[in-house]
Amino acid sequence: MTTVEGTIQVNGKDYRCECTYDGDSQYNVQVRDGKQVVATYKVSAGAEGEVLESARARFAADVEVGNVHG
Repeated sequence: MTTVEGTIQVNGKDYRCECTYDGDSQYNVQVRDGKQVVATYKVSAGAEGEVLESARARFAADVEVGNVHG
């Protein structure tokens, strides 16, 4: 199973992101602020190198509309 981990930045704040590939170009994503999980998603990515940017875009959109308090 492929796992991609990294840091994403939204509104000047860093979050840890762990993305696990589950097939069909879908990744399960957990966004953490410290040890607390603040969001979970499924995102699509054509390549492993695109998954963190897809996760960042999704999380940033949710923060902007107030669905997640980041």
